Amino acid sequence: MAFETAATGELFLIGRIAFAAILGYLAIGNLLDLEGTVAYAESKGAPLASISVPVSSLLLLGGVVSILVGAYPLFGALAIAAFLVGITPVMHDFWNAEGMDKQNEQIHFLKNVGLAGVALVFAALAGIEWPYALGVGM
Repeated sequence: MAFETAATGELFLIGRIAFAAILGYLAIGNLLDLEGTVAYAESKGAPLASISVPVSSLLLLGGVVSILVGAYPLFGALAIAAFLVGITPVMHDFWNAEGMDKQNEQIHFLKNVGLAGVALVFAALAGIEWPYALGVGM
């Protein structure tokens, strides 16, 4: 598989930018409001939130940069997938909520499942040369 058809490379780059922008925004937001994010994670029962929140947010940010610039994309994609798989059932446990909270948590749960799926697609494509990428570790 290669990026040979018209505008495929450009579309792939736009997809990488959009994916990185969403998850980068979340990671930076977590780090900028670490106290609030840790408190929220503790309220949801996240284990060792004072350690796991900053570490997982940095893992997410590293994965985002990796996908965005195309350097070691397999590691970046797997870091993002690991973050999402680890955090989603803890933070968005819609099965324990009621009313509008249940709907809100379910939306976030499903969003994260979709984002994890995209991360796995990037992992699957990590072995080929990406257009507009550094190309390190591919």
